Amino acid sequence: MRNPFACLLALLLVVGSRAVDDKQARCNELGFISTAVACSDCETLAQFVKDDELVRDCKGCCVQDEAGRKYAKAELIVDQWRASTLQQIKDFIDKRAATYAPQLKVAYTHGAIPKIRLSGGLDGAPIETVRIDNWKADHIAEFLDQRLQRGGSDKDKDKSSKDKAGSKKNVK
Repeated sequence: MRNPFACLLALLLVVGSRAVDDKQARCNELGFISTAVACSDCETLAQFVKDDELVRDCKGCCVQDEAGRKYAKAELIVDQWRASTLQQIKDFIDKRAATYAPQLKVAYTHGAIPKIRLSGGLDGAPIETVRIDNWKADHIAEFLDQRLQRGGSDKDKDKSSKDKAGSKKNVK
């Protein structure tokens, strides 16, 4: 005789996976990629559009944000001509991008829409790509501060502290 619990579990798994597939299909049909839309993006959408049904659909397809996710590397990808016409992005590249090195690389790619590609998550997370064509330089910096893993190990920090202390002694 088969275990009724195992049969029930198998049935629930089949029904559950079908429900997930149906949700993904419905979301794709609506134009949302359910694995790529963060629920905070739906909140931002609600600020700019007054279509309650669209916001409700978005919230039905989103995934909860993972606030603690950090990435080891970032790449700011932009077309060189387009960067020169988008003053905020140009200012960020010229004045602030160097402060995020070596984790941030700026890549000029012909015809590219401005975006930041994050990779190398601590949990083996996949690459995340975010368009930044209308972002201010401060928003780019804030985003990188939140998502980019900064600083080295404790040994590196100790070494830099000793270097700073040594350089202060040399100055005196």
